[in-house]
Amino acid sequence: MAEEQESRLSPESKVGILVLAGLIVLIVSILMLGEIHFKPQEKYYIRFNNVEGITENSPVKISGVQVGEVSEVKLKGEKGVILFRVARNIPLYRNASARIRSTGIIGTKYIALMPGSPVPGIAPESQLLNSGDTINGVEALSLDDLLEQAANSLESITHGGKLGDNLNATMANLRSITDSLNSALGQQRKSLVNIVKNMEGFSSYAKSASAHLDEILSNSKNDIEVVVHTLRDTLERMNTIIAGVQQGQGAIGALVSNRQAGEDMKQTLENLKATSESAKQVMARFTKVRAFWQVGGRYDFKAQVSRGDVGIELDPRPEKFYLIEGQNLGTKTSFQDKPLDYERQNTVMALLGEHWGPFTGAVGFIQSRGGVEVRYRPFQDRDVPVLNRLELVGQGFDFGRNDVIKGKQFNLPNYTAGARVRINQYVTAGVQAEDVAETTDYTGTLNLSFEDRDIAYLIGFVTFAR
Repeated sequence: MAEEQESRLSPESKVGILVLAGLIVLIVSILMLGEIHFKPQEKYYIRFNNVEGITENSPVKISGVQVGEVSEVKLKGEKGVILFRVARNIPLYRNASARIRSTGIIGTKYIALMPGSPVPGIAPESQLLNSGDTINGVEALSLDDLLEQAANSLESITHGGKLGDNLNATMANLRSITDSLNSALGQQRKSLVNIVKNMEGFSSYAKSASAHLDEILSNSKNDIEVVVHTLRDTLERMNTIIAGVQQGQGAIGALVSNRQAGEDMKQTLENLKATSESAKQVMARFTKVRAFWQVGGRYDFKAQVSRGDVGIELDPRPEKFYLIEGQNLGTKTSFQDKPLDYERQNTVMALLGEHWGPFTGAVGFIQSRGGVEVRYRPFQDRDVPVLNRLELVGQGFDFGRNDVIKGKQFNLPNYTAGARVRINQYVTAGVQAEDVAETTDYTGTLNLSFEDRDIAYLIGFVTFAR
């Protein structure tokens, strides 16, 4: 029977079986040697400015472990795009990144993949990358770039090849310095020898003085013991006196131990302190009060008339002042000669004012009528030439005015507005519009101010006498 079955296999069947077995062996060899996997994979893209050294089948690693390989490298625009595949069971998050690294200085290149991690507070599933997404590529310096930077650094250090010249110059300078030092030591050799000899002589003298001191202490030993005993007795007496004071013995002891006496002493010291403060305030009247004579001139361009003002300003404190001034001083004849001159003659301005930074406010009498004055220095604390000495002035007075002057009826208050600049510590000039509500007379002003220390001292003395 066996012989009959063998006779049934034709030569063609035998060849077919042999070919089929060879194909099976070939397929198994390809799968094993080509490392072909049938596990499900995901594909991702990476963009780099430079993908030099990366080719198809280059490994993709996470923490040094290969998890995939590069499938394709192509150029898109000016960037290189890498397509790689990894197993589907390896999660990659949206903050994943990749670098091109090398196994050594001249080793093969591979993709070092950082898979990222989920951000707290957001569902991890929503942060996973999908197949076909692009991962951030972190650029790394190539070996050529590093060599170029090193060459540039070396060039900057050597200054265009002058490093050798600089070193030679430095050595020449050191040689010159050492030669100068040797020359100086040679010239001062005798002095150094003398210094050493003097030190030896001083040492011998100190030794001799020490021997004499020992001899003196030996001869005066008894006297020293007497002094020590006397000092001990004195200290014991002082201790006895201090103990008596603490127990209330004697006047000083009573003062120290008696509580009422201590309170009296404390009260006496407080009274002395208050008295000294009062005396300080009284004496300050002689030194802090300042007096300034004010002499002013005004020219009314509309009425074509000049007016003169004279007064005195007292500053008891830097932030406070009193001003008493005679305004528009003159004779009645001069007043009658100018038909457009409506300002009353021989009036008085008496103001009590105070400064608040760039502002100044004052109340009192202006042209013998109740009124107020406001000043403003907009650039007082700024380093602006001329403008830092500018002062804006406004006055309002005679609020219930109902007068007839030279046939003209005046019913509105008298308002004045102007500006003036302090030229120096003595001279101030400016312009202003007077009686704006009625006649609007434009006036130029010039004021002289100078300090009178004798008047200030006299006023301080008068207040002290009171």
